[in-house]
Amino acid sequence: MEAEGSGFPEMKAMLFGKVLFNYLTLRVLVSKAVALSLGVGAGLPLGKEGPNVHLAACIARVINPSFFEKRVQSSHGAHGAGGSGVGSAVSKLLLAACAVGVGASFSAPIGGVIFALELMLPQTYDAFAYWGCFTAGVVGAITYAVERTLTTGGESLLPLISSNVLPGEGSDTDYPILRLAIDIALGILCGLGGGIWVRCHAYTAGVLKRWRLRESQPTTAVGNQEPLLGESAPRRGCCACLKRCLVGMLGGRWRDLALVAAVTALNTVLASSLPLLGGKPQPLLISTIFDKTLLFSGHDTWVLPWAGVTGTICLCFLMKWTMTILALSSAIPAGVVAPTMIIGGLLGRVFGHVLLPDWLVEMLLTKEGQPPTGMQKGAFMARCAIVGASAFCAAVCRAFAMAITVFEVLALPNSVLPLCSSALAAIFVANKVSLPFFDANLATRNLGGIPAITFTDKAIEPVMKVMRVVDLSECLPQVVTLRHLLHVISTGDHDFFPIVRPLDWDTSNQGLLEGSMTRKQAERLLKTLDPHAATPDREIDLMNPEYQAPPDGGEPLVEGSPVRVSPDCTVKDVYLLMKVAESDGVVYVTDRGILQGTITLSTLMSREV
Repeated sequence: MEAEGSGFPEMKAMLFGKVLFNYLTLRVLVSKAVALSLGVGAGLPLGKEGPNVHLAACIARVINPSFFEKRVQSSHGAHGAGGSGVGSAVSKLLLAACAVGVGASFSAPIGGVIFALELMLPQTYDAFAYWGCFTAGVVGAITYAVERTLTTGGESLLPLISSNVLPGEGSDTDYPILRLAIDIALGILCGLGGGIWVRCHAYTAGVLKRWRLRESQPTTAVGNQEPLLGESAPRRGCCACLKRCLVGMLGGRWRDLALVAAVTALNTVLASSLPLLGGKPQPLLISTIFDKTLLFSGHDTWVLPWAGVTGTICLCFLMKWTMTILALSSAIPAGVVAPTMIIGGLLGRVFGHVLLPDWLVEMLLTKEGQPPTGMQKGAFMARCAIVGASAFCAAVCRAFAMAITVFEVLALPNSVLPLCSSALAAIFVANKVSLPFFDANLATRNLGGIPAITFTDKAIEPVMKVMRVVDLSECLPQVVTLRHLLHVISTGDHDFFPIVRPLDWDTSNQGLLEGSMTRKQAERLLKTLDPHAATPDREIDLMNPEYQAPPDGGEPLVEGSPVRVSPDCTVKDVYLLMKVAESDGVVYVTDRGILQGTITLSTLMSREV
């Protein structure tokens, strides 16, 4: 079940501080690789970029599992109770996995690195992580190129993105500003379409997931456990037992299998009825959509007589829109980049054929009084498809790196401004419509705080809006009896207890923050000072230097300098502070030294933000 879906949302969650070791096992590696191959081989509109990123992370951990565990449990990675954060070395490996997964998929190491860095914002990385990503991306792209040459001679296996449009072809015009405005308009259309597509997918995936799980409400996580997409409630009865026995040999659940079978059958039927799509793997289909001779070479072989060129392209666009949503909502490994590029390419074709009048195309392509040739018009439509593919995918993923990746692979000099301007317009419009695809996935689970920090206004809100207000009764006085210490940790359900000095002159039940203790440290202190509960009324000063720096060199029992921020500090800055400081997963909010509240990493990573 951990092998389902893209893998990008889980990678993003791990880079933000929630390690999901059950997603980085050898079993997940093998399952995802085999299932992805079968899904792509069956002709389903599935991308390989997200799964490749997940596979790269699995390989990194499988090579040396102890490396991950040791670094995550180290002091620099011990953010949150139980050491649930990501250590510095582990986070660099995971980021490199993102870069090499995308870079190898597109043979575009630069675009892969920027794509990885964009998706994982906001983070703080040093030059080592930056160059590590580039090294991984370049080595991965070289390895793929060498393996492709040795196994296929470099001809049979097409790159994911290719086009026969030549530099300058279909772009030379006497009206460059008007041409740029058309590209921006296409970007706006792709941004609106990308945002709507994400919302359609979220709704469809929710409906199908509730049907698969036989639940009336969306699944929610229990405690800190990550909900599994394929998890189902136990069934009882003879019929249920018979069903489980029948599908047990296939290693799946009957509803998941039925959904995948139905989507595959429907996709096969629809694709076979549209010759432009039928029987083409995704690299060949993208190459066909980006082909400048599409309207001339083999015109009669893919156009439906009763629909014409425009109608056929519109039908292909609607078919890919619908089937991609259904395929990505099924219980199989699936990436989103390549399928949405195909949708965007078809949308660009629709834009050029339907929304742009012939006289406008003639005027744009007229150069020095010379009317355009048919091949120039074909190249113009292919460029519309290229810009549409880049902009639509950028709108879905909310990643400007898609424009860089397309330019890096196709190397069309005159396409820099169209790709960049349309991608920016698409991202701007899509932000008004929906969350990014990967963040929308996280928002429906118990990791809603990650998209809130990344793509909503919550990131710049003051921390006082999301902090937990602390009452003095929940705190430990600086001078406390063992009985009162035991009472506070027994009645409180928190893992962190601030040490305060009450203000004698103040009647508002406030105190100055002096230090902090975890529940584990408080229990150790009680066991050390009074193991048999013989002296419960013994008074101790929690700020005693021996508790902060034990003479025997042991682990401190009290944190004398807890991390603190002011109430107007932004949520994003608090998260970044937790990433770089050894804060044990808690930051205290103080005003002139007076304790106001607390915020934990688990709060930032949950729906509470």
